[in-house]
Amino acid sequence: MRVRPITLVLFLVLVLVTGYAVWWHRMATRLLTLLDHNTDLARAAGATITYQPPTLGGFPLGIAITANQVKVEKPNGLSWTADTVKASAPVWRLDDVVLTLAKGGHATLPHEGARPGLDATAAIAGARVALDLATGILRSMRVDLSHAVLTVAALPVPEGTAEGAPPPASLMPAGAYPLESFSITVERPATPPTDHTGTGLILHLDVAGMTVPPVRSLGPTLQRLVLAARVQGPLPAAPTVDAVTPWSKDGGTVEVDSLKLDWGDLHLVANATLALDDNLQPQGSGSAELSGLDSLVDALKDGGTLHPNQAALVRAGLALLAKPSANGGAPSLKLPITMQNHKLQIGPLAVGHYPDIVWH
Repeated sequence: MRVRPITLVLFLVLVLVTGYAVWWHRMATRLLTLLDHNTDLARAAGATITYQPPTLGGFPLGIAITANQVKVEKPNGLSWTADTVKASAPVWRLDDVVLTLAKGGHATLPHEGARPGLDATAAIAGARVALDLATGILRSMRVDLSHAVLTVAALPVPEGTAEGAPPPASLMPAGAYPLESFSITVERPATPPTDHTGTGLILHLDVAGMTVPPVRSLGPTLQRLVLAARVQGPLPAAPTVDAVTPWSKDGGTVEVDSLKLDWGDLHLVANATLALDDNLQPQGSGSAELSGLDSLVDALKDGGTLHPNQAALVRAGLALLAKPSANGGAPSLKLPITMQNHKLQIGPLAVGHYPDIVWH
């Protein structure tokens, strides 16, 4: 009995389609296993992660894994929730995973010390993850948020506080602070460093259009903040005294390769090297180039850091030292930066104070 050519072709097509479907399912199962591995690592570090059983999709060219009612809770009180999280990747690139949150996400962090309680929501959220296929370890992640709002709660009044006493000092005034976009990228090298001369983590942060506590001379909107930094040395396993102390004593530092800030008329470009002192508190030094110096002096005067007479003298001195811009813009001045004893100083100007880091 002769087999018709069309019958043979259909049979071969059926075999190929069936074989590809089996292979696709194996790849989908492998991707699910890789993601489960990172979830297990987070749980081993103390996080509680819950979600509804995931569903598979994306056939034939892609793989999509969708989970609903996702909730993550960490030991420090950080809680993050999303109605739906979709992880997708091309079937030929399982190490390149895109995470999509169709309905955005919501995060909360309780107050601790001078840090107030924080609540953040984002209408649009997503991430891109690079995985090591051999080990399943996350090599890099980029998180993007748009149309987000950070809400800062007032610090609770300690028991026994006298009526009429001033409210507790807070890092940020209570209120809602919208921002247009927020992007953070974290990357680990393929080979972890063995000492402080190697890089253990690379960080890039980009924030645009963020509402901040208003300063009269600078305005209520921070137009742009861009940070590029490296953590030198083997990464501490956790943000605890026992883990951070050896990293610090072995010469671990944070290299701020670039910090760019545009706020009103103030423009700053800086770099610095940061470390921890004997009490595990930040200290460091670097340099900054600034333009819009009059606005900075006015901000310090309005904030009470400079008296009006001091502000006039500082303004005159900075004007003498500033150099004209090559492109016809505002004059700029390069000054040293120091961080020590909870004080941030740019040249002769004390521009801010920072609280203790509480290590557990």
